[in-house]
Amino acid sequence: MKKTTFIFPILFLIFSAPAFSQVDLGVQISPSLSFNRLRDESPTEDFSASGVGGRLVAGLIADYNFQENYYASTGLFFVPKRVGIEGGNGKEAYRLHYLQIPVSIKLFTNEVALDTRIYFQAGLTADIKLLEDNISDQVTYVTQFRGLDSSLLIAAGAEYRFGYSTILFGGISYRRGLGNVVKNTIPGVESKDLIIKNDLLGIDIGVKF
Repeated sequence: MKKTTFIFPILFLIFSAPAFSQVDLGVQISPSLSFNRLRDESPTEDFSASGVGGRLVAGLIADYNFQENYYASTGLFFVPKRVGIEGGNGKEAYRLHYLQIPVSIKLFTNEVALDTRIYFQAGLTADIKLLEDNISDQVTYVTQFRGLDSSLLIAAGAEYRFGYSTILFGGISYRRGLGNVVKNTIPGVESKDLIIKNDLLGIDIGVKF
């Protein structure tokens, strides 16, 4: 059901692209802080979130102009995340890699300075897991993570038109995880009792053509 929810908006953006008056394609990198929220509902264990990791998000973007100052924005991103857990037997960290597809709306202001506009972005992402790895030497609390995740995407920044068709932009973004990424846990720990959601806070830098 989750796959279907995200596939239809993505297909709509792709196949309706020729109908839009303008399409801006580009690349973006986002040095980010990766951290997780944890809710422990276990009656026998005492878990908490542990640590923050630096990660580099990178990918391609496509902004489709469908009305003055309004854009539908999508893309394809490589998104590494970190999960940290602290329990009675010590701390543990995991490395997760995702292929992420955002579906969002960008609202631009009129020019606030010569060739400069401010934008605000909001939407959702569909995250497909590519890799998971335990990067600590401690006991493995989680034995498997879910293959799909999703996030609320919020961003703001400014763009500057440089020349006829080149646009430089920069801003900040927040990806707030919506789903529990835990699928299976070790015996004695119920997966339904360990709820982990991943967040990313990043600085966005990019160029559109």
